[in-house]
Amino acid sequence: MLTVTEENVLVNVEADSKEEVIQIMVDLLVKNGCVKPEYYGILISREEKYPTGLPTEGVHAAIPHGCSEGSVLKPAIAVATLARKVMFRNMANKEEELPVGIVFVLALTSEQTLADDLNRVMSVFSEGDLLTKIYAAKTGSEIVKLMSKPLTEDQ
Repeated sequence: MLTVTEENVLVNVEADSKEEVIQIMVDLLVKNGCVKPEYYGILISREEKYPTGLPTEGVHAAIPHGCSEGSVLKPAIAVATLARKVMFRNMANKEEELPVGIVFVLALTSEQTLADDLNRVMSVFSEGDLLTKIYAAKTGSEIVKLMSKPLTEDQ
């Protein structure tokens, strides 16, 4: 089961594009021993074919993710709130771009756990104003506290 740890949370990230945000987040996951640097290419390639922007209420979010036994050293989730929103294509409508304020990068080793882990992260989006609270959080520990209950509850 994926959990959010403070070491994998970034607040008020300065970036000009989805590629830059994803690179910053992959660099963090590399630093923390979760993925290899080539995981960036896996995410960008997948993002082109299968966009991950979500038109969530309050603050739009994106969930770049991929499965790679070779590039993922240990399953992890990284979270970043953005100083300025960046454009991600809508998961449901590839032609539409969404201004995203929160990015969740999932690093997974197995397709088998993908659905369960995605459902847990998606539960964060169904908690009313939770995304707005995450976006407004000033510290990583605040974000970890906000996300811990929906990520650990039974689905």
